[in-house]
Amino acid sequence: MAALLLACLVVMLFDGREIRGVSVWVKPAKFAGSLALWCWSLALAWSALAEDWREGRAARAIVAGTLACGLFEVGWITLRAMLGEPSHFARDALGAAAYGLMGLAALLLCLCAAGFGALVAARGDAAMPRLLRGGIALGFLVAGLGGAATGFAISANLGPYVGAPPTDAGAWPPFFWSRDGGDLRVAHFVAVHAMQALPLLAWALLRLRAPAAAGWLAAGTLGWVGLAGAAFALASAGRAALP
Repeated sequence: MAALLLACLVVMLFDGREIRGVSVWVKPAKFAGSLALWCWSLALAWSALAEDWREGRAARAIVAGTLACGLFEVGWITLRAMLGEPSHFARDALGAAAYGLMGLAALLLCLCAAGFGALVAARGDAAMPRLLRGGIALGFLVAGLGGAATGFAISANLGPYVGAPPTDAGAWPPFFWSRDGGDLRVAHFVAVHAMQALPLLAWALLRLRAPAAAGWLAAGTLGWVGLAGAAFALASAGRAALP
């Protein structure tokens, strides 16, 4: 995924084609970067599982599902970029059919993340500090469930734009969220990145030896969910998250 991200950044320097006002290579670059971070986070958090569960059927299913769904998503997005066609909300017959499969793959990808969080909560490694296990479990649960919910909202809305023209032109890179109205992608981004934010918060609390650390982790989790909810409410009201 990191190699694909680099390739997309290089190719867009020479390919002037655009979709919705930005380079055709922006979307595969964003998805490749996101999934590189997703898989890295999953690999880094893997030691939170009890050792005898790391090679179990449930764990193997999570790895296989993450790889299969991630590769399918990015592969199709990259192919459509090569053809100069949109991968999401496409109007041609093949694109529309593949979009349905992409929706299923995205849902399964999120459920794999939530499943990993639940597995850590139920079968965590006792050798790892409880607070850090809790941060990992909460982070992946929030990312999986929140990512699925916000992704469904984008699909049901037939796009991420609310009260905004369906274009990313003039938006701030690298995300290109709309500056002219609501954009549901902001809430999706915040929700998914709970898998990094909450484990990092737990790690920081441990390093600082903070008193009532479990309470701070719970507050941080509620705060992150609230941030995603606020971004969703802002977008639903047709208001831009960035000036």
